[in-house]
Amino acid sequence: MNYDTGIKREWLVANGLGGYASSTVIAANARKYHGLLVAALNPPVGRTVLFSSIDETLCIDDEVFEFSVHKYPGTVHPEGFKHLKFFEMDMFPCFVYEAGGITIKKTVFMEHEKNAVFVEYNILNPGKICGEIMLRPLITHRDFHSTMRQQQFSFDCDLINDVCSITDNDERALSLAGDTAQFVKSENWYYNMEYDDERLRGLDYQEDVYSPGYFIDCFKDNKSLCIAAACQSYGYDETALHDVVLDWKHVKDIELDRRQKLVERAGYTNSFVKALVIAADSFIVSHDKHKSIIAGYHWFSDWGRDAMISLPGLTLATHRYDDAQHILLLFAAYTRDGLIPNNFTERGEGKYNSADAPLWFIHACYKYLEYTMDAAFVKKHLWHTIQSIISYYRSGTDHIYADTDGLIVSGAQMTWMDAKFGDWIVTPRAGKACEINALWYNALKIAEHIADLFDCDHTVYRELSLLVRKSYGKFWNQSRQCLFDVLSESVDDSIRPNQIFAVALPFRVVSKKHAEKIIETVEHLLLTPFGLRSLSPVNPCYKKNYCGDARSRDASYHQGTVWPWLLGAFITAYLNVHEHNEQNLKYLRKLLIPLAQHLSTAGLGSISEVFDADQPHTPGGCISQAWNVAEVLRCVNEYPWVFDQDSL
Repeated sequence: MNYDTGIKREWLVANGLGGYASSTVIAANARKYHGLLVAALNPPVGRTVLFSSIDETLCIDDEVFEFSVHKYPGTVHPEGFKHLKFFEMDMFPCFVYEAGGITIKKTVFMEHEKNAVFVEYNILNPGKICGEIMLRPLITHRDFHSTMRQQQFSFDCDLINDVCSITDNDERALSLAGDTAQFVKSENWYYNMEYDDERLRGLDYQEDVYSPGYFIDCFKDNKSLCIAAACQSYGYDETALHDVVLDWKHVKDIELDRRQKLVERAGYTNSFVKALVIAADSFIVSHDKHKSIIAGYHWFSDWGRDAMISLPGLTLATHRYDDAQHILLLFAAYTRDGLIPNNFTERGEGKYNSADAPLWFIHACYKYLEYTMDAAFVKKHLWHTIQSIISYYRSGTDHIYADTDGLIVSGAQMTWMDAKFGDWIVTPRAGKACEINALWYNALKIAEHIADLFDCDHTVYRELSLLVRKSYGKFWNQSRQCLFDVLSESVDDSIRPNQIFAVALPFRVVSKKHAEKIIETVEHLLLTPFGLRSLSPVNPCYKKNYCGDARSRDASYHQGTVWPWLLGAFITAYLNVHEHNEQNLKYLRKLLIPLAQHLSTAGLGSISEVFDADQPHTPGGCISQAWNVAEVLRCVNEYPWVFDQDSL
């Protein structure tokens, strides 16, 4: 494997707290977000890179073999990828190296809901060669959005009960321990390491990293050893880490068993879908006393909109109904003036600036009820929040209100197309947005349905839904045979994928004739092998590529860039309108094949956030996005006659 190929393929293992271990398949960090222990100090946020990487050196007689890979200005050193025979990602990432007649298999795993990582080494030594292995941990202590320079930090290390305890300015940062390897204090700094992806994104890409010393172990036969690292916050102190590293095989077995049971519970046999079940688990995290959903790795926190859109696929389609309950309870508890948080900052603060997230919450409640038939839970815990959201939307709340025609008006940057650079809002979409009002109509119909279920008066919901459906006709663009994207003092006739929700949501707000035309337009102008374009190629604002610095990326984010999660809505809309004959089903089956193939090309085992609008549709953004994984799982689960296990 060469550097250029290996640096583009990434792996990630999550710990259920928002923390993770992640790097590339050649073990070279290409992002400031990479690290063997990126701990969530305030789960699921406060992500902090503590254990950046580990340098492995094999010594046999006078020969030295180095397995690590680092990028420095103008050079790559060492070139450990030359000894890498293969990499595989099943339940855990596994690297297999060969050198000096020795095979070394390295596996990285995390303990669930612990800020702790384990790096296992299996030395296969058929020739019974005598040698040593040196393992030097490289340490940082920084927010995962930043980089580190030596002058900013004051590291020290002490050996406490055979555990290396690292402090930074007298603050305990990290502990490291080996089961059989002995730690030798030998402090060093590595300067100007470079992260290729950050350079391409126009961000800080150079960093200094600290090493407290190295672990060393001898071998003359086959041998297994393990290095563990943890922080005290939701992890282990020195004494506990000393004990747990001695029992690392048991820790691994427990986590492997947990993951295998998730796959068994979900009930899928196809390898593509099983991989997505494991990916789904990575997004479900602890938040307060409940659960939440990380929107994407590496850098997203839990976002209300993304969580509600993802909930059916990540939890209901995988039979994780308790987790679905806890996610809904969390966002219900954070509801304020009819709004749920758009997202949580790295400090854990909720930001309330989304017009669609509360409406997606109501949709998620409906899907929960549809999957589980658990009306008692909805009545006790969610019905009041649903009523409150609708009441606030009717009367008005924080730049959101119902107009006299029943349609919802919202301010700028309050829909999912919310890219902003400085003061520049790229797609403001202020006014009456087509998908917001399709969601609004569905919220009213859902409330009507639930009110009937609980023998409550549904009159207000029914009457308002009738008005909204009648007024929704204003969105019809006769000349283009599709929907206007936004109605305001003027109309926005940009052809965007938002109109697909008028057909895809449980309660269709347009006629069947108009629905067919919408699907035809979306299919012709927006459908790609990896999802729907965010803007038609015929629009002068269309951007072919998602790349460059932050301004360039924000400028193209919703101006053509392809979004895989929208493929789920397209599939649902298509099935809602077209006959379920074999020709149509065969057509839909083929839509998921490119995403299945994508699982081995970027973020291994998952689906990238976005793709370039034009061929070859290069992936970009996050390597693993929750709603992309969720919508594939939802479609596979809800339409088994379309996506049978043998067809994917």
